Amino acid sequence: MRRKLFFIIITLLTSTTVFSQKDDPVVFKVNGKPVYWSEVKQAYDKGNEYAEEKEPIADFIKTYADYKSNVEEARAQGIDTTYIYKRSYESFKNQIADAYMIRDTVYESQYVKKIYGRILENVEVNHILIPFANELVLPADTVEIYRKSLEVRNKIIKDGFNLEEFRSPRITPFMAKTEDHNGYLGWVTTFMLPFEVENALYSLPIKEISQPIRSHRGYHIVQVLDRRPATGSAEVEQVMFNFPKIPPTDHQIDSVKAVAEREYNNIRSSADFTLLCEEFSKVHQTGDQGCYFGIIGLDSPLYPDFKTAAFNLEKPGDISKPALSNYGYHILRLLRKIPVPEFGKLKNQLKEKIIKSDKAQELSDGSRKQIMEGMHVEINKKAYAELENIAASLSPRDSVFNTLIKNGNDILLSIDGKRKYQVKEFDKYIKMRQKLLESDPNELQMLRVEEATPYSLSTDILKEYLDAFTVFLAKDYEKSILEERVPAFRQVMDEYADGVLLFEVKDKNIWKRAKADEEGLNKFFLENKSKYTLDGEKYKGMIVYAKDIKSLTEAQNMLQSTDTREVFTDKIRGSLNKDSVTVTIEPGLWEKGTNQYVDYKVFNGSEPKVQNKRFPYYFVSGRLIDKPEDFTDVRSTVEADYQEKLENDWNAYIRGKYMIEFNKPFIKNLK
Repeated sequence: MRRKLFFIIITLLTSTTVFSQKDDPVVFKVNGKPVYWSEVKQAYDKGNEYAEEKEPIADFIKTYADYKSNVEEARAQGIDTTYIYKRSYESFKNQIADAYMIRDTVYESQYVKKIYGRILENVEVNHILIPFANELVLPADTVEIYRKSLEVRNKIIKDGFNLEEFRSPRITPFMAKTEDHNGYLGWVTTFMLPFEVENALYSLPIKEISQPIRSHRGYHIVQVLDRRPATGSAEVEQVMFNFPKIPPTDHQIDSVKAVAEREYNNIRSSADFTLLCEEFSKVHQTGDQGCYFGIIGLDSPLYPDFKTAAFNLEKPGDISKPALSNYGYHILRLLRKIPVPEFGKLKNQLKEKIIKSDKAQELSDGSRKQIMEGMHVEINKKAYAELENIAASLSPRDSVFNTLIKNGNDILLSIDGKRKYQVKEFDKYIKMRQKLLESDPNELQMLRVEEATPYSLSTDILKEYLDAFTVFLAKDYEKSILEERVPAFRQVMDEYADGVLLFEVKDKNIWKRAKADEEGLNKFFLENKSKYTLDGEKYKGMIVYAKDIKSLTEAQNMLQSTDTREVFTDKIRGSLNKDSVTVTIEPGLWEKGTNQYVDYKVFNGSEPKVQNKRFPYYFVSGRLIDKPEDFTDVRSTVEADYQEKLENDWNAYIRGKYMIEFNKPFIKNLK
């Protein structure tokens, strides 16, 4: 019966189709509550999906009516109000809710495809950065920088990007990022510049000069010179002519360049490069590595001249002119060119790269907008303005920020007019974000998105915190109203609730009782004693094990002065086992060949080997019986029969209490 019940529950939970009640006939009513054909048919189809012979629909309807009646009785007994039920319900709801909620996975997939599209195209760029003076930027700090960036843009429109005051030196600061280079940047691809700048590069018309673009570094001005299909990656070898020191002087740069150009001019074939490579390997002791450099992409953190030289090589074996880097001059030989992999092969790697880059913030922002669709979020502008006033002079990443919040009891935002949240709740969230900043990012997955971009403008940081806080609340709110908004989710939850209630009401009134109701089991046994037999003669009693002879003798003496095993057990517990366990008792019902101690003492078997070294001494006490004396002698059989009786009594009780009104004309016409 229990197996059949589980099958019904699983059947219901795997059915998620939602039908309109329009033109959906009532099949039956339980105490006036209608059960519709759509629900019954759904359960029937699932229950018979793999059956060799389908159950007659009329029989199934009767079974289903019993099922719904049991659910009603469970509610009548208050099972739906118990802690166990509520915990189970909420746990299941949390497990499946995400599948029915507006998820960011759709947007994430679209975003990854967009970035892959950018990988397929390279952009030739002019670029200038007017940097912020400090890592932490307050709103007042941006005014002068923005004014200056507008002046620079006007000069660029007039004179082009060849502005001496902004041109990068031949050697930029050690390991400088691409975004630090001014003037002609060369060919770039995605991941090489801040995402705000990259978005402009992939949308600007060719030759157009952008407006100032603010990133966490400062204001950028860019111009797209050309576009081309992506070059993919290149695997190269190199011979390097090092600068004597870093950073080098202009004289040292020119001297090393002269040596590199002389050696390059001596190369007439690939074999000449190989000889030069061998000399390089000896000098630098590169061993088996030789001149091998590796595979590079356009987004590799290498000097622009180096990458340009590598990607200008067309055929394996082609050799580049000397290319400049922070370390010296390089002569490169192409081993092979590697095209951009197909999206399917690159997708997971690309997704991981996005999460580790500043694009995680853009991805997070887009996902948040998607989650907020369909919700009306209202921000209390006055309350938020007070927080912005603090952020005008102090970063929300500073714990002092929280001490200046004085409007904690003000309502900060509301969702759909139903949920309202105070400033003090946002204050707690800010403190949580501050603590995250002190943690190891490698140990906290949430940091990958939460602090994806090192915002430098204090008001940007505050806005990002508010957006993240709002989405956190919106997700919680959406989950709470999911049953109202999504009929399919409501149906699954209703079916789960019914299944749990059915199980609990039967477990309480039948299954647990069949095992634990000793009085009922004994009464049932006595009423049906004649039907129970033993499979042959058995020894009923106990085996008493002792730690030593003294304890064994005392236990034997105690047994002689007691009438029942229960009294004997209590005496042992209160005397011999009072301070430590010296005697153990094993009650049982044994047939010949099932216990070596009983076999030896009762059935003339061979002397047993000592199995319990802690309690090596023993005696047995009991008697031979050929038929059961009480229900414990045949407990499993009595329990099964008693459970069957309880089920029959229960079904009669349910059918007597709950009136079922069947739609007989409709059922009669079903096939």
